[in-house]
Amino acid sequence: MNRAKHIVGFLLITITAMLNACTDKDLDIDVSQDDCKRFKIETPSYSRIEDPCSNSLRYRAQIRFDFKRTADCLQQVNNYPKFYRSDNQEISALSFTATVERSLVNINDNSASYIFQAEFADQTAANQLNHIILDFDTQDEVGSKSNELQIRMNTACSTVDPGSYDVNNNEVNIPPSQTFFIIRLWDNAAEDGDIVSVYLNGQWIIENHTLTKAGTEFNISTSLLNPGANDLVLFALNEGTSGPNTVSIAINGQEIPNFKPGLLTGEAVRINF
Repeated sequence: MNRAKHIVGFLLITITAMLNACTDKDLDIDVSQDDCKRFKIETPSYSRIEDPCSNSLRYRAQIRFDFKRTADCLQQVNNYPKFYRSDNQEISALSFTATVERSLVNINDNSASYIFQAEFADQTAANQLNHIILDFDTQDEVGSKSNELQIRMNTACSTVDPGSYDVNNNEVNIPPSQTFFIIRLWDNAAEDGDIVSVYLNGQWIIENHTLTKAGTEFNISTSLLNPGANDLVLFALNEGTSGPNTVSIAINGQEIPNFKPGLLTGEAVRINF
């Protein structure tokens, strides 16, 4: 009789312990899932690895971003790219990296990076590529998704079509006697990782520049200017933590008001030289 009581007591203790363990595990899962619902990615950037400008059929780049909350919530990256010619007409790629599994994502503290790749059917098709607008997000193991980020990626030989930007109403005059002019770029709101590039007369004179609140000055030779009107075109490459890209620009100390370039449509300052 006593032996039976001991066995029953042991079973009750074992079952209770198992139930408690399951409850604790369920609580841990609930807490983890709740944490992942607040998982946020921010400050995207990129570095080109390969593109059609070097006679390749592929465009490859390393995409980087920061995140908030635990890295356990980052189990997959989803890519939603659009491919464009210089005139902003959309083209198609033969294939591209649609998803990236966790094992292929490099995580360092609260930063992550992965390789994005697109391939084209032939060199003629590849040579049409001028820039990519890449939207991407992440998801956890149960499919809950993060917010979505967007970044513009230019090819090394990308150009700017006159129809792909707006011209600001405020112009800047530079006398022919001047040998250089100064461009100052800064973030006019929160310093949150906004990135821009600047194009002038066939070349990118400033690429992948991260804005700061204090601002950065660039001395540019007037040898890059043509006599008469010149369009200095600025494109946002991303939107920072708080979005949108809040860049401000001044040329030779003259701030350009109402300046709002986008990722697909840039904005230009007309310089008369």
